Amino acid sequence: MPKYMSRTAVPLLVTAMLAAACGGEKKSDTLAQDSTLNADMQMANRDTTANPQLNDVPATSNTTAPTTSSHTTTTHTTTKTHTPAPAATSTKPATSTGAAPAARTGTIAAGTSLALASSSRVCTNTNKVGERVNATLSQAVSGSNGAVIPAGASVALEITQLKRSENVNDKIQMGFRPVSVTFGGHTYPLEGHYADAQIDKVKNQPGSKDAQKVATGAVVGAVLGKVIGKSTKGAVIGGAVGAAAGAGAAATTANYEGCVPDGGRISVTLDGPVQVQL
Repeated sequence: MPKYMSRTAVPLLVTAMLAAACGGEKKSDTLAQDSTLNADMQMANRDTTANPQLNDVPATSNTTAPTTSSHTTTTHTTTKTHTPAPAATSTKPATSTGAAPAARTGTIAAGTSLALASSSRVCTNTNKVGERVNATLSQAVSGSNGAVIPAGASVALEITQLKRSENVNDKIQMGFRPVSVTFGGHTYPLEGHYADAQIDKVKNQPGSKDAQKVATGAVVGAVLGKVIGKSTKGAVIGGAVGAAAGAGAAATTANYEGCVPDGGRISVTLDGPVQVQL
C-alpha cells in the first residue's frame, strides 16, 4: 500500500505544486497590476496638486506688479521734479529783479588839498576864462572808511581868471576851479577853489619896441648932454645915460604873459566832501 501511494502521490503532489505555483503567479500578477494602478493614481493626484493648470491662475496676477512699478516710478519722478524747484526759486530772485548789493563808499573830507600836474600848457594869451582843461593827480589822497583817490586820476579844471602883467611890477593872475575827478570807471563831481600854481612869466612886448625905447632914450640923453655940457663930450655922456634910461623904461613898461607849462604844478582845495566807491 505505501508503495502504491508513493507512486500515486508523487504525480499528485507535483500537480498540486504546479497548480499552486500557477495560481500564485496569477495572483501575484494581479497584485502587481493593482499596485501599479494605485501608484499611477497617486502620481496623478500629486502632479495635479503641485502643478495647477494655467487656466486656473488669476488673470490679475500679471498686472498687479506693473501697476505697483508704475506707481513707484511716478512717485520717484515727482520727487525729482519737486526737489530742485526750491533751489531754483531761492537762487533766482536777485537775478530776475536785477537787484545788486549796495556798493560800499568812503569819503574824502572837505579841506583836502589836491596836488595836480597840468596836462597841457595854459597861458593868459592863448586860453580863455570859462574854458576847461585837464590835469592829473600827482599824489594819492585818502579819506574815511578806506576811501582813496589814486595818483594818476584825471581832474577836470575850469579856468576862472586870466590876466597878464602890464609891467614889471604888475602881477599875473590865473585861477582854476576843480570840476570833477575820474578814476576806476567812475566820475565824481568836485567842489573846491584854486590855491596855487607854477606860473612862468613870458615877455610879450616885441623887441623892436624895446629898441625903440632905448634909442629914444639915447637921443634924448645926447641932446640934453650937449645942451647942458655945451660940448660933444657932454653929448656922448648924455647919450649913454639916455640909452640906459631908455632900456630901463623898456624893461619897466614891458608886458608879460603868464603860462602854466605842460606838467606844471596846480594846487586846489576841496570845499566839500567827496564820496567815492571803495
